[in-house]
Amino acid sequence: MKGVCQRVKRRFLLVPMAFILLAVFVVSAQASSTVRVVLDGVELEFAVAPIIKEGRVLVPIRDIAQGLGADVSWDGENKTVLINTGAGKMEFPQGFYRPDYGNLPVELRDWIGYSREVPTVQERHYDGHRYVLITEGMKPTGGYGVEVEEVLEEDGELKVLIRSYGPEEGQMVTQALTYPYDLIVVENEELPLCFTDTDAPNRYFMALSGLETIDRPIVASSEWIKIFGPLPGEVVEGAITLTGIANVFEGTVSYELLTKGDEVLERGFTTATMLDWGYFEKAIHLPESIEKGELILRLYSESAKDGSKMFVVEIPLLVK
Repeated sequence: MKGVCQRVKRRFLLVPMAFILLAVFVVSAQASSTVRVVLDGVELEFAVAPIIKEGRVLVPIRDIAQGLGADVSWDGENKTVLINTGAGKMEFPQGFYRPDYGNLPVELRDWIGYSREVPTVQERHYDGHRYVLITEGMKPTGGYGVEVEEVLEEDGELKVLIRSYGPEEGQMVTQALTYPYDLIVVENEELPLCFTDTDAPNRYFMALSGLETIDRPIVASSEWIKIFGPLPGEVVEGAITLTGIANVFEGTVSYELLTKGDEVLERGFTTATMLDWGYFEKAIHLPESIEKGELILRLYSESAKDGSKMFVVEIPLLVK
């Protein structure tokens, strides 16, 4: 996986160009309309005096922000004040930073949600940062996990050292499906990524091809075939747009269109990949003679051993 991103920068608080009143200082207005501002017991001096307008106290933001130790600059193009407090600065003591899930933007939370059942590694450049996501897929219980331990620059690569683990014998675990993952931000912005399991150095980490990242919900799936569309129960007319990712023998995803009575109306295949997850897209044209009613789209991979159907996914549809 290769990529180039912008250097990690400090986060900025964006404030409309006006005046702002912060709760960490005291404002008092005397009868003469003179406004005094006291910050941590020290009265501030202003290049432009604070004023009272329509019952509100307006205070110059630059002097307040600088009094709090922040840097202030002006974005003329967007008419926005930039206040850099230094808060939220990323530190990379082992070559990476692990963000808190609760503070992630919705786009990154969605990315995790879309990817969680797919065992793979991905990278994404977002807001000037280079994110790396490792997902382990679905596990039968709690007690499973994956964690990046260190990121090293070595032999022209960025080596991501990962530890995966499962429940120990006799360990009490949650009896529910779980989806272990780890999301980090790496400091290096250019070197290609190389993944190594610290307990299993020969482990192969599956990548994603044909898509930059998993960018939409999986609506139907088996272990090695994941479908983005069509939606189960979708009304179709003329043709079905089939999209998804798969990691199957010879990269071949076969399909059948069946009536409710299991009569096969159409057969075919599309191509994904083998060893890695490959994106596929196929327009399946409905037979002209097809009648309105229920239809089943069945997807599967043929066994290399005996040709039997494996990793079957069935999607019910309705012909308009």
